[in-house]
Order: sequence, then C-alpha cells, then structure tokens
Amino acid sequence: MSAQSTIRDTYDSVFQGNQNLGMGERVVSTGLGLAVAAGGLRKGASISGAIMGLVGAALVARGMSGHCPLKERLEGGGHQDRLDHHDQEDSRDRAYAPMAELR
Repeated sequence: MSAQSTIRDTYDSVFQGNQNLGMGERVVSTGLGLAVAAGGLRKGASISGAIMGLVGAALVARGMSGHCPLKERLEGGGHQDRLDHHDQEDSRDRAYAPMAELR
C-alpha cells in the first residue's frame, strides 16, 4: 500500500470524500500554511513559535485535504437553516403584533 493510498483512505474515512475547497483555495491555504509553519520554526522553542507551527500545519492539512470543517459549518448545514426559520417566525410575530393591539 502506497503512502498516497493510505492518505486517501484516511481522508475518505474522516470526511467521506467531501471536498469543499476549490483548487485556488487549496493552493493558497497550503502555501500560506507552509510559510506560517516555517516562521514558527524560525522563532524556535517558544509559545508563539509553537502556535505558528500548529496554525501552519492546520492550513497545510486544509489545503492538502481540500476540506475545511469551518467553511462547511459557515456555508450551511441544518443548523443555519434552523436559525433562519426561527428568525422568520420572529419577524412574522413582530409584523402582526400591532394588529393585535387594535383588536
């Protein structure tokens, strides 16, 4: 089993093959992640260096996998639909509230 197929199998098991990033986003994320991680390495064994290294590694993983859980959460899913539905009900209640006072 090659390293590429191992990575692909792991990716598929974690994200079910769901890619939500375009090629441009993936390239920018990977490049930026490498730059941030390299900056963290230059800082050496410090808290800021460790944080930069972890952020850089997360950006590289995001770019290499093509999946961003944060983007998935922000773009939609059931949670956002429930919020929109609740907001619509509130606005309807407020719209009819003056009518109730006239009765």
